Amino acid sequence: MSNSAVDPALKRLLGAIVAIVFFTYVGQFLLNAAIAPLARAMGLAEWHIGFMLSLAALMVAVLSQPWGRASQSWGRKPVLVTALCLAFTAAALFSLTTFLRTSGLIPVSVAAVGIIVARGGFFGAAVAAVPPTGQALIAQHTPDERSRVKAMAAFGASFNIAAVVGALLSGLLASWWLLAPVYATPITVGIALVLALVTLPRTGGAQRRPLPPKMSAFDSRIRAFLAAGLGMFFAMGVVHITVGFVMQDRYGLAPSQAVFTTGLAMVAQALGAMGSQLVLVPRLAWPPRRLMRVGLSVLLVAVALVAAPVPLWLLIASIGLMGLGSGLASPGYNAGASLAVSAGEQGAVAGLLSATGGVTWIFAPIVSTSVYGYSPTLALSLAVVAAAVSLSVTVFHPSFTRAKHTPT
Repeated sequence: MSNSAVDPALKRLLGAIVAIVFFTYVGQFLLNAAIAPLARAMGLAEWHIGFMLSLAALMVAVLSQPWGRASQSWGRKPVLVTALCLAFTAAALFSLTTFLRTSGLIPVSVAAVGIIVARGGFFGAAVAAVPPTGQALIAQHTPDERSRVKAMAAFGASFNIAAVVGALLSGLLASWWLLAPVYATPITVGIALVLALVTLPRTGGAQRRPLPPKMSAFDSRIRAFLAAGLGMFFAMGVVHITVGFVMQDRYGLAPSQAVFTTGLAMVAQALGAMGSQLVLVPRLAWPPRRLMRVGLSVLLVAVALVAAPVPLWLLIASIGLMGLGSGLASPGYNAGASLAVSAGEQGAVAGLLSATGGVTWIFAPIVSTSVYGYSPTLALSLAVVAAAVSLSVTVFHPSFTRAKHTPT
């Protein structure tokens, strides 16, 4: 088949995947941005929210590879549709719990259990299927390195676009009605579900293919990529968790001012990542290893600036630079590990890639906040060390120094 016949089909498929990811994660970020004031309005304790987020991350870490392997067996479309049905149900349960609590129909204890189960366990378990299945579907339709890197970059950009849109939309809706972001979440997830049903091509099911074997995180072909990704995600997680405290402690901002400047910094980070993934990665056409080395170098400089006593404007710019670096490194991380394994292992490796990020979000909030209470400088230094270790892996590990892999 000629390239002219393949490219339009690939573009349609990629557009469908990006749209599904966008609407799914807009729903997630709608809740994330509104959860703190909503928790206060419901009378929930701070630890309820922390436990909810850690449980969601745990679900992503544990279930990403099983979902990815299932997509190899059942088919990509059935898995995505199933997961989005579950996510829609979880979002609806969260909305119902919120309605019952704010109406005074259930006590705080019941509401706490409801939101932890619905938003933490149930929603986290369902959304865990989206990244590995989407990445495996992209790998299935991109036979060469360059097309896979570009497709993975567009796939990653959809998360950052969703983060920006979700945060802005949440603020606008919450300013009108605090509960509006909660009730909007099932709508956006429902749109993603309809798109998956209508736009994704039908794929083979479990009767045609046996469930592929598990893949170990210590597999020699991919462990260096996972190690580099672990440090990268941990460094970013530490900054995300502590930057709100830094705004108040280092610069003496009032809580309302800190919320605004923290939101501005997160938007800068998302815009930096989008610029990398949508503009730089397609034009540079670098192989995965070079993308990771350069991206992690930029990330290391950015995190070091965040840890230093720089002016506020430079702190925000540094977090934007952090997004630029991670936006370069992430497509190399996803495409490089994908290219290192066979076609039958794409679901498993995509699950491991996604689970690595989930693992960091289990521990990064606990570690960073605990260390920050002792020493803010030490907490941010952990991010610098993690970024430096990741960069060292891409420079010295044999997986990054030998000849490049070609897809099977």
